[in-house]
Amino acid sequence: MKKFVLVAVMASSLVSGQAIAACDASSRLNGAQISALLGGNTVCVPTATIPTMTWQELHVGSSTSTSGALIDYKRGPGHPVDPSQTVGTWSVTANPGGQSASVVHNYGSGGTYTYTVHTIGGAIYEFCNGATVIVARVQSGGGAC
Repeated sequence: MKKFVLVAVMASSLVSGQAIAACDASSRLNGAQISALLGGNTVCVPTATIPTMTWQELHVGSSTSTSGALIDYKRGPGHPVDPSQTVGTWSVTANPGGQSASVVHNYGSGGTYTYTVHTIGGAIYEFCNGATVIVARVQSGGGAC
């Protein structure tokens, strides 16, 4: 099982040749936006983004879900060697106005990790917790990345 907290990508990301400050407050998603982004979709952290690590976590739910199971998709359900496995839960936390929102990944005895979510462009997002910045792609509709 791989967790977001295992990797830190620092400083800035490049999008279309322009440098964008990591975790810029103006790009932060609110609670409804995080739910719409994650519910029923897979977060993909490719090797090209983070050397030596590739993982894909399916956030079970719909675009209006504020919580659900978190599945390490691996090679997919029913794969004889490396099948998908539930590894914890995800939930969106936000103040009453929906701002100051975060996503919480709870891996039980593996720990709980909270991230703000920021859009970079297209289907690319930053998951931020202090100095930890994880650049990921969101696969619409779930499934393999």
